[in-house]
Amino acid sequence: MVALPESEDLIKFLGEPIVNSALNEVLNANIPSPTAKCALQSFSKKWKDYSRAALMIMSCRAVGGDPSHVVPAAKALVLSGGAFDLHDDIVDSSYIRTDKHTRTTLGQFGKDVTLLVGDALLIEGMSHLYELNDFLPKEKVAEVVMTIKNGLYELGSAEVEELKLVRNLEATPQKYLKIVRMKAADVESYTRIGAMIGGGIKEETDALGLFGRYLGMVAILRDDIEDTFNDRSELSSRITKESLPLPIVYSLNDPLCKKKIQAMINTYNEKDLDDLLALIEKNEGFEKTKLKIEQFINGSKLALKRVKHPSELLSLFKN
Repeated sequence: MVALPESEDLIKFLGEPIVNSALNEVLNANIPSPTAKCALQSFSKKWKDYSRAALMIMSCRAVGGDPSHVVPAAKALVLSGGAFDLHDDIVDSSYIRTDKHTRTTLGQFGKDVTLLVGDALLIEGMSHLYELNDFLPKEKVAEVVMTIKNGLYELGSAEVEELKLVRNLEATPQKYLKIVRMKAADVESYTRIGAMIGGGIKEETDALGLFGRYLGMVAILRDDIEDTFNDRSELSSRITKESLPLPIVYSLNDPLCKKKIQAMINTYNEKDLDDLLALIEKNEGFEKTKLKIEQFINGSKLALKRVKHPSELLSLFKN
């Protein structure tokens, strides 16, 4: 998950130590293959997603819990999140990270090594969950593990369903937003588990779960806006190899827009992007996507009214 721009400093401050510790443990694990070690080292230098760990800490604090108890579960989700991202790169054929014009792990080491490195991250991540037994009752540990499992299954299911939208000009906003909601399951897991480990009552845990679900959807749709209007390389990838971002999906009922996208899928020409963006502007793709984001932000804030100490999480939305 991409951190909201207004909160990047706080996210980094809370999440970076946990991410670094988790990655160091992978690098120090008994992995005999020099190639696998090299690929893991390369990945660890690039992996800066601090949101998972930070959200878990903030959710634990929001219910008055001890954030140090979150660390094992945070490491598990940090590393499993990295695994999912590596596997997604394989599915999307993402050989270059377009925002930095650098090769991904897939671009450096190929599909087979990337797949197996992702597997290694999953193995290491899940191994941390037994540490929860040090300070949580057996029943609570089982509940946390089940929540993680359900969240990852829903996320994986979303990725499978999203394959149906690749180069699909019959996609609708309703179908796309249903998948967006499913993809936000992992963020719900972070906030829900933080509350569970922190000792939150059911009302607080459910409220923080809903907050996380909305927050995940906000992050996905902000990425859609960024991909559409601020990153031509990423937009070309979305059109030719991935699902179309929501601002374009809103324009698919325009025959001219649909015709233009089909032409770009058949014979991609970057010059056609200007015409496409003009059609999206005409159909108010940006405005409609922004309205959805605002609705989800409002839902997030409303959910936090049922939590003891919401101020830190509310700061994520301050400009």
